[in-house]
Amino acid sequence: MKIDRADMKLLIEAGYSGVMRGIDTDLTPIFEAIGEWMPQYAAGEIGIALQEMVAGRFAEADERLTRIIGSDLEGRDEARAILAMCKSIENEHDEARRLQQELKGTGGAAEAFTDLLVDGVPETTQGNQGLAMATDAELARGGQDAERA
Repeated sequence: MKIDRADMKLLIEAGYSGVMRGIDTDLTPIFEAIGEWMPQYAAGEIGIALQEMVAGRFAEADERLTRIIGSDLEGRDEARAILAMCKSIENEHDEARRLQQELKGTGGAAEAFTDLLVDGVPETTQGNQGLAMATDAELARGGQDAERA
């Protein structure tokens, strides 16, 4: 099966969003398919690690993410940022800060995410891109969807 990059990105985002929103369904088949279709990227393995974290299996997530960081897969910075999140949740703040320092100067979304996670810093080195992207969206009020401009 051939799948284009835009479709793959949508699949990855849907899988990650599902995990982070607490969808009960096991999303492992999605992440395994991503790993099979894009073996040079860590996105599928990161998705599985996120599921492990949500399930409270931090040691498994830690091991998986550490394995990614030591590999030649693309996405090692993202794995390092998610591992920093795992360490923060486990109250291993010194380790989270060490991981943050390893991302200093990369300028990507992983660095911005880790800075926000560890320091709560609203300013990032990447400007208005990635996780720190500016938006024209309005905040929803009273549980209602915001009106679009």
